[in-house]
Amino acid sequence: MKVQDLFLVAIFCLSYTQLVKGQPCPSTTCGNVKIEYPFGISSDCYHDNDPSFKLICEKEKLFLKNLEVVSISHSSQLRVMIPRSFSCFNSLGNITSRSYFKGPNLGNLTLSENNRLTAIGCNTFAFLTAFGTRKNSSVGCTSLCESTPVENRECNGAGCCQNPVQEASNRFNFSPYTFTYQKTSERTYISTCIYAFLVENGTFEFNGGEDFNNLRNVTHFPVVLDWSIGNQTCEQVGRGICIGENSKCSNSTTKIGYQ
Repeated sequence: MKVQDLFLVAIFCLSYTQLVKGQPCPSTTCGNVKIEYPFGISSDCYHDNDPSFKLICEKEKLFLKNLEVVSISHSSQLRVMIPRSFSCFNSLGNITSRSYFKGPNLGNLTLSENNRLTAIGCNTFAFLTAFGTRKNSSVGCTSLCESTPVENRECNGAGCCQNPVQEASNRFNFSPYTFTYQKTSERTYISTCIYAFLVENGTFEFNGGEDFNNLRNVTHFPVVLDWSIGNQTCEQVGRGICIGENSKCSNSTTKIGYQ
């Protein structure tokens, strides 16, 4: 083969490699979760090497940062499991154990308004601080008791409270607090642990007869995150952004950017 032919073959191979690297990878799965662009588990398969879309597959479980991913939707949402925070007390009212949730920086992924901050316990309030791409926010709720919460009771402030959260936060922290903790011998309905957690709307039903004693066995709750690409609309980035026959560009309905 002539030197010129070898040179042409080298150019073709280099061009083909660049073309392949510039295209999204085929969809794959991790456990039961299907992974599609702009998300990916290798450096050449997620959008523009943006770590917001980098996922990790370990032992058939998918993770975003340190949060387990349970589903990804084309409607610009990603569902993760987030641990609850808690404080537990002994019979004298002293704290024996506690956990405080401090979330990672999620980059272009943000908290959806389709979630609720929830607190469970007596004389309890939960507080969430959120840091957004456009603004910071905070929200809280208060749970009080006059008697033991009954089974199948609404989360209405008696043993359990909920409040909606604002969207567009890519970092958030939350924890439960107590106004005054009374000794368990003084009240039969005082909970030995208080809890705070985020949860997707409609996925948690408060049961006072069980949750005061058994919520500690539920360690994580589903939370919805919104995702989009960049800070421009489809019109601004141009038609070239979607070059495949099965591709379609849609402007985000929840934040800036596109899917």
